Parts: sequence; C-alpha cells; structure tokens
Amino acid sequence: MKKSDFSEKFVKGVGKPLEQSVPLDEFANFKIGGKADYFFTASSLEDFVQAVKLAKEVSMPYYIIGGGYNLLFDDEGFRGLIVKNNVQGIRQLGKARIEALSGTDLSELVAFSVNKGLKGFEFLAGIPGTVGGAVFSNAGAFDQSIGNFLTKAQVLNERCEQLEVDRDHFSFAYRQSCLQISREFLLKVVFELEEGDREKIKDRIGGVLAERKKKHPPWDVACAGSYFKNPVLPDGKRVPAAYFLDQVGARKLVVGGAAVFENHANFIINYKDATAQNVLNLAQELKRRVKEKFGVVLEEEVIFLPATLSMP
Repeated sequence: MKKSDFSEKFVKGVGKPLEQSVPLDEFANFKIGGKADYFFTASSLEDFVQAVKLAKEVSMPYYIIGGGYNLLFDDEGFRGLIVKNNVQGIRQLGKARIEALSGTDLSELVAFSVNKGLKGFEFLAGIPGTVGGAVFSNAGAFDQSIGNFLTKAQVLNERCEQLEVDRDHFSFAYRQSCLQISREFLLKVVFELEEGDREKIKDRIGGVLAERKKKHPPWDVACAGSYFKNPVLPDGKRVPAAYFLDQVGARKLVVGGAAVFENHANFIINYKDATAQNVLNLAQELKRRVKEKFGVVLEEEVIFLPATLSMP
C-alpha cells in the first residue's frame, strides 16, 4: 500500500493524522532505533482501538509501545505503524481499589496509591514504564509482581472486541502474561491494594529507591532495564542472572558503543552511540559465556523489535 493511501485511510478511519518517517530512538530509553514508516500517539481509548482496528483491516504491520522501556528497536526502524499508548488516567474505586488506564506511567500509579494511603505497590517504585507494559511483562521486584494485585481488566482481542476479564485470564508467571502470545492489548485494569499508613508507605518506598540507586544505572544512562530474566535451576531455585554474568567477566565486556554496566552485570547500556546490533552481539556473547561455563541458557527480558514484523 502506498504511504499516501494508508495516511488517507487512517485520517478517515481514526479522524487524526499520522506522522511519517519518525526516528524511534526518541521513544526508547536505549536511545537506539531507525525510523518508523508511520507513527501515531493514541491519547484516548477510542483512538487506540480505532488505530489498531484500521491497521488490521488493511494488513499493515503494527506494534504497540508504552514508555519505551524493556524495548530495543532495530537500526533499520520499523516497516509499518508504531502506536504509542498514551491513554492515561487513574481513579479510586471504593476504599482500596484503583482503576488505571494502560498508558498511565507506573510512577503515577505509585504516587496515586501513596496519596490515597494504600499499600502494596511500594516495590514498583523506581521501575519505569507504563501500566500496560508492566502487566504485559508481569513486572516485579523484591519477590512481588504486579499481577498479584490485578483483579479484573479490559482487553482488546484479535477481533478488536473489548472484553472484561479477571486475573486468571492473564496466566501470570515470572515476567510472563498471556498478553505476550495472545495478541490482546490491555486497555484498563483494576488493582486491589490494602489500606495503610501513608508515612510508613513513604518510608518503604524510600528504602526501595535507595536500594535501586546502589546498583541500577542512573536515570540519564541509556538502557532498557534488566536485560535477562533470572533463570530457574533444575532444583527449582531461581537465581539472579547477574550471579552467572559476574563469574564470566561480564562487567568488562564492550561491543561497539554497548557495554555492561559497571555496577550490575545484568544491565547493558548505550554508553557511546551504540547500535541495536552492538547490543544484540554483546547479549549473545554474554549468553554464550554463561551457557559454556554453567550450562544455563539465559533468556532475554528486553524485547527486540525487528524492522520487518510478520503479521498473522
């Protein structure tokens, strides 16, 4: 389909214009990526649903992004439509329930819960991204995950139907949800927290942020968070990926402009104009070393989006 044809169809179908040839490095914390053919920022649920529906109708490859964390764009960009989910909003339902739209920043979710004197989300403090991205990957820390607090949600299925679902629908596991394979998209979600003391909640958040500051890259360092999932050993014990990476000399490795962060072996950073290929090559070398020495196969937590995406 010609670019002009798709742009015209999009304006007619969605009622808003597309951007074209948009540099993706501006929308990823890695600061890496070529240009997307088309780019659209959805600021309402209606915009979001209509954009996805139109892409499906004309068989246009598309991909949904949130805050751009846990994501590595291709050096060649993306041949299709990138939809940025900027659908934001939070409200309180009853005493301890919060409803959040999927494009809402996690930091806003944490701040809202603190202001309402609700405890449970302290572990999310300092984790970047959006509510949708966090549910997609079942984000967590300190032995807790966001899926534990989800009670119900609204998703957009493959037929662009908006469905109400409960927690069991997501099949949550460590850094996993059904959204990673079902091609459904989260629209909004309801979380169940507990009433607590606001000052104690703030203190716990302060402790979490202090712990992150010790090991994690500063906010101004370009990276995508923990690169590998923590693997499970044959005895069922989950071990930090950094434990293995440290023993294979990970912190000394550099490939092009990509390097392993000096204070934590499970962070790959873009320290000097790194390309996506630099990052992929470095990650592959890390995986090779760990498998060779320990027989452990590391699995990426960061998602690589290739320039050409085959659609079902």
